[in-house]
Amino acid sequence: MISRRQLLGLGLVLPLLGAWPTNDTDLEAIRGILRSGIQRDSGGAVSAVFGMDPAVVAEVLQRATREDALPGGYAPTDLVSVAAAGVPAAGYQVLRRIVLEDARALIEEAANAGNNLYVGSGYRSEAYQADVFAAQVRRWGDEDTANRYSARPGHSQHQLGTTIDVTDAFGAFRKSPAADWLRDNAHRFGFVLPYTQASVPLTGYVDEPWHARWVGRMLASALQAAGYQDWNSMDADDVVALVRSDSALDG
Repeated sequence: MISRRQLLGLGLVLPLLGAWPTNDTDLEAIRGILRSGIQRDSGGAVSAVFGMDPAVVAEVLQRATREDALPGGYAPTDLVSVAAAGVPAAGYQVLRRIVLEDARALIEEAANAGNNLYVGSGYRSEAYQADVFAAQVRRWGDEDTANRYSARPGHSQHQLGTTIDVTDAFGAFRKSPAADWLRDNAHRFGFVLPYTQASVPLTGYVDEPWHARWVGRMLASALQAAGYQDWNSMDADDVVALVRSDSALDG
């Protein structure tokens, strides 16, 4: 059976719009916004995607969802120590070099506003995620329940090296002013929050207001302007699929 996200990638979603639950989401308008962020040269080749080189986008916007796995054993080649780059972190954490400047700026501005953010979890290898998922299975007693709280190995956005849990004190963070600040400001630094309360039925994961995925400032800001955190017929990962499809990165 073809999944909803596969249909998005195939560009077949518009004819299905009438069958989807809708609220304030105008999918055709959203696709127009996304296409406007794709620049092409005189020969029609994609030259930039929301201000980023297509080769960068091909990696940064890989699909990592409950349904979509990353290539087996995928690992970024430019991982660097977060602490060595002067970014506050809990223990030893690494991220892709491309995301460090925005991560540092986000954390510094949050601190200026009185919020304690830091890299609680950055890059995780597929093998490390296997251990994380196994621990969740032990905690909840079965894989299906565990998969609501943790990604299976190969499916975690942390494996991209551009995703940050901005705390490791999840319970305290959930209802803190810092969570409100992140919802309102993450896009200014290129981050989206894929796991919102509205997206739970779509992603299959519980909401994680601390989980921030970097997609670049232009795309993140376009999503914020469109009110993506309150969508209930699409989620941020669906937009990733659309951008890849319309950029022919999945061709």
